[in-house]
Amino acid sequence: MLFIHGGSHGAWCWQPVIAALERYGVRGHAIDLPGAGEDPTPRAGLGLADYVAATVAALDRLGPRPVTLVGHSIAGMVLPGAVAARPERVATVVFLAALTLRRGERGIDQVPAARRPAYFAMAAASPDNTLSLPFDEAWRRFFNHLPETTARAAYARLTPQPLGPYLDRAGQGADGMTCAARYLAMDDDHTFPPDTAAAFAAKAGLVPTLIPGDHCVMLSDPGGLAAALLDHA
Repeated sequence: MLFIHGGSHGAWCWQPVIAALERYGVRGHAIDLPGAGEDPTPRAGLGLADYVAATVAALDRLGPRPVTLVGHSIAGMVLPGAVAARPERVATVVFLAALTLRRGERGIDQVPAARRPAYFAMAAASPDNTLSLPFDEAWRRFFNHLPETTARAAYARLTPQPLGPYLDRAGQGADGMTCAARYLAMDDDHTFPPDTAAAFAAKAGLVPTLIPGDHCVMLSDPGGLAAALLDHA
């Protein structure tokens, strides 16, 4: 499995899930998208195409055997482009609490209208056109199932999220993919609640599978997520 993280996160967030998968004899790999985690790419000019290119490069590094490609949150915008570029490398796509787009749509337009002004305000106030949530909001929206001490440790690893990928129109849509696909939604997700997740899943022609957890279930219940990924494989 190849894991693509969501906004402000990095490859680090998948390590508990990868460890859980190893107990089942399944190998997992995760990458830092450009400007995230430990990747040093300057964030100011990044766009959706950069995220797609990084995902395609990761698929190429894994070799010819088709993989399950898992994308969390805004990584849902990335998966269709990667599949279109390397259809022979992807056996199944899993949208995990993921924002999806039809061709030509923008991520910013899928964000709840009440949140959008804050995105632009944060980006304008930053030195590199990025978004950074305060701890209390990140805890509430991302990992509300974590105790405060653990949540603060996760928060300390978050990196500023470039606004650019939200503003680019999708060259490939979730509705145009031809490979097998699934959508996993969490029952206590404060970022994309079940009704929102169901609407995103519908864009890909899918009905979501609801599992217990918060938005960052890979941190709050990595074993449960690993089992869900394998149970529905």
